Amino acid sequence: MSTKKKNKQEQTIPQSQANPKPEQKLSQRQFFFMIIQTQIGVGVLSIPHELHNASKQDGWISLIIAAILIQIVVFVIWLTARNHPEDNLFQINELIFSKWIGKGLSFLYVLYFLAVGTLIILLYGRMISVWVLPNTPLWVLSLLMILICGYLVAGGLLVVARLYTMLSFLLIILIALVIYSMKEMNLMYILPVFEEGVGRVLKGVDKAVLSFFGFIVSLVIFPKVEGTPKQRLKTMVKAHWFVTGFYLFTVFASFTFFSSMELTTIPEPLLYMLKSFELPIIARIDLFFISIWIISVATSFATYIYMGSLGLKHTFMKKGNVRHIVSISIVIFVITLFMGFDITKVETFNKWVVYAGYFFSLMLPFIMLPFSYLAKKRKKGKG
Repeated sequence: MSTKKKNKQEQTIPQSQANPKPEQKLSQRQFFFMIIQTQIGVGVLSIPHELHNASKQDGWISLIIAAILIQIVVFVIWLTARNHPEDNLFQINELIFSKWIGKGLSFLYVLYFLAVGTLIILLYGRMISVWVLPNTPLWVLSLLMILICGYLVAGGLLVVARLYTMLSFLLIILIALVIYSMKEMNLMYILPVFEEGVGRVLKGVDKAVLSFFGFIVSLVIFPKVEGTPKQRLKTMVKAHWFVTGFYLFTVFASFTFFSSMELTTIPEPLLYMLKSFELPIIARIDLFFISIWIISVATSFATYIYMGSLGLKHTFMKKGNVRHIVSISIVIFVITLFMGFDITKVETFNKWVVYAGYFFSLMLPFIMLPFSYLAKKRKKGKG
């Protein structure tokens, strides 16, 4: 009798409770687009000018060298993630540096992600103010971007990845517009090679590295991606070199359209290049380009909100991701109001964010790697 009752009770249990549905992971394609949409953001308009100021017409060589160096960092990140395939960046910090030190380091990462997000909003606001809406206050531009991206991130990582995948076709339009403007290119502008010397080229590497800092997202979402570690490594490598190719293409287009003297005085070469042309149905190609560029800025900014909110969740062990998203968004908005369009404040803030990027995106992965092997051995020993 008791056996029959037990069987009846088991039959009355809902199927969803008896066999809970596993969390759906990102596909390799979604992982690929998450990485490139995080890296390609606000800096794509200014990188040709910055590379030229550092290395003159050899700036494209600096970009290639920087890409090779970043590839090494990406491989180090993968090795660390492979040792703990089920843990994200913040969980790995606690595993290899102990609980409290790990939580402190994770909180510093949250501050770093928050600072990068703030810088993205400041640079985006300045660009829109100069090119499109000169009379619109910064708080309006920043508030709209923060609300839209915060709402997107609240939908969860899978929703974000699906949207990034869907919007990535816009990158093809950006490339097509640049190709159209390259009909007046002059290859003589990039010659002779190494005219400024190797030292000047290496100086440009410092500027080029800044454009790749978004790769840290791969360590944050690594455990949420399906496939073997080797498959995920291939996706990370493909994404990195896609971004490298995209940046190299825009830099090469700018360097062959403007002379070296012109590039010195033009802060956004791509926009000025596109402004000199028009299509039958588009009079201002530069404004059309900006409208698509805004989406790239939004995807990059949304990723940093997600990483910051996830870091808060793991640091303080509190459920409810929405409250963390709101907290991050409010802090970014307040800092943006404080900075405003003050060039001195923004440049100083930018400098400190760059220094933090070198530490959190370049130095720490190399420090974490040997400790990750020790933590892996310790975990096996306990098992």
